[in-house]
Amino acid sequence: MASVIVEEDYSETVTDRKGEAYTIRKYDHSKDREKVIEMYETFNPELRCLGLPPTTRKGIENWIDYLSETGIGLIAERDGKAIGHIVIVPTEDGKNADVTIFVHQSAQNRGIGQELMKRMIKFAKKAGFKGIMLVTERTNARAIHVYKKLGFEVVDPYFEYDMYLDLRKVDV
Repeated sequence: MASVIVEEDYSETVTDRKGEAYTIRKYDHSKDREKVIEMYETFNPELRCLGLPPTTRKGIENWIDYLSETGIGLIAERDGKAIGHIVIVPTEDGKNADVTIFVHQSAQNRGIGQELMKRMIKFAKKAGFKGIMLVTERTNARAIHVYKKLGFEVVDPYFEYDMYLDLRKVDV
């Protein structure tokens, strides 16, 4: 199922809230690995969420390789540089998917994360997943607001915020 979520040639030019164009396209590990690693190497450590992204190059490499082996991703890029990255990893039973998303601090507050998430929701629904799960920190108010706007519901609001989007209730 997961191997056909995003067409190989998927690419779309989008305009952010500041009127600047960027591209969202399928993540290609052989071509994009280094630029995504560079994005995470320059990610502000104070903006990390639940210990991610890792802070060392080796940790980032291992994490990116794991996500590529187990999930399907999209990349947002501008001027040849990665500015956003989203991956869904199917659950063991294949019915749901966990999502990981980060937007580089230089590109935040421009709607890029929301656009990445909208496209991944569409692809996940098309692939037949029942839902998408994510975990964020309770203090990540900006992200929680965006997730709720996209239809995610808080299912466990204690130490962390576990959120779930029932794709059967989403029109795309």
